[in-house]
Amino acid sequence: MRSAEITAPGRVEIVDRSLPQGLVGRGDLRIRMLAVGICGTDQTLATGRRTPPQLPWRLGHEGIGEIAEVGPGACGFAVGDRVALEPNITCGRCEYCRRGMTSACTSRLSAGVLTQPGFLAEVVDHPSEFCHRLDAHMSLERAVCAEPLAVAASAIRRTDLQGSETVLVLGAGAQGLLSILTLVAQGHHPYVSEPDDERRQLAVELGAQVFTPGQSPAPEVVIDAAGVPEALGAVVDHLAPFAAVTLVGEDHHHLGASSFSIVQRQLRIKGSFIYEHPQDMAAAVLLLEEMPTEAIMGPAMALDEVPTVFTAGTRPRAGVKQWVDMRL
Repeated sequence: MRSAEITAPGRVEIVDRSLPQGLVGRGDLRIRMLAVGICGTDQTLATGRRTPPQLPWRLGHEGIGEIAEVGPGACGFAVGDRVALEPNITCGRCEYCRRGMTSACTSRLSAGVLTQPGFLAEVVDHPSEFCHRLDAHMSLERAVCAEPLAVAASAIRRTDLQGSETVLVLGAGAQGLLSILTLVAQGHHPYVSEPDDERRQLAVELGAQVFTPGQSPAPEVVIDAAGVPEALGAVVDHLAPFAAVTLVGEDHHHLGASSFSIVQRQLRIKGSFIYEHPQDMAAAVLLLEEMPTEAIMGPAMALDEVPTVFTAGTRPRAGVKQWVDMRL
């Protein structure tokens, strides 16, 4: 089978590997992959800004597939079912898992990122507990947003909105746009701050209003999906006192707001890392039934095209979110 792998620092290739052999493990599903999203984390791993756990390393942690075989003990699934794969495999036994805070699991496995080969292969085996059945009629273009939508929607859930707040989303990349879609679906009228004209316009088309410092209402809630310090720094002086700031985007730079601004405005800042198993991924799958996430997607690419996405100097592809149609 073909697989997209980092084979050397900064190099991604399509390689031939053996199909999963033998009987499917207890509680597992053998899945024929149909679609895989490309994430910023894939970019950092492929370009060497983040070190893969080993080489070669198979990419992809946003996967949609069709069940080819059902292992013993994998109840509630049938051959032919379409599923969204949850890449973060938690132990269910540690203190955090027992408290329902699985995002902090001390033994978490992470497909495509930290510990397990990713989903950019034609066939993978995956624990059935971490698979979520999809409506058979849902387009792959929409379904492939299940995992990143879980990240965005869980950040909003953790923010504990009451319904009347002025909400500002920083950044109109994939996470920012998915946050806007989620907020609109929940009845909010979010503002957006985004320097790129095309992305800002897309955010408006999806239901956001452009935030103009000094003119727009002072935000009481901020969803920072930008992951760059300049984003929060540009608006911090225009936030309402006691504003709640939830950070979703991340990098290694210092936060773009001074401690003076944070203290003077008495901001409440929290980080939101991935999501909790199984409820957040299950909720995202339900949201997808009514949410037009295909609006943020670029054109489908074939698996053989994946290396070009990570090649320096390659012309940027259309769309905010890139994805691979494994059937092409």
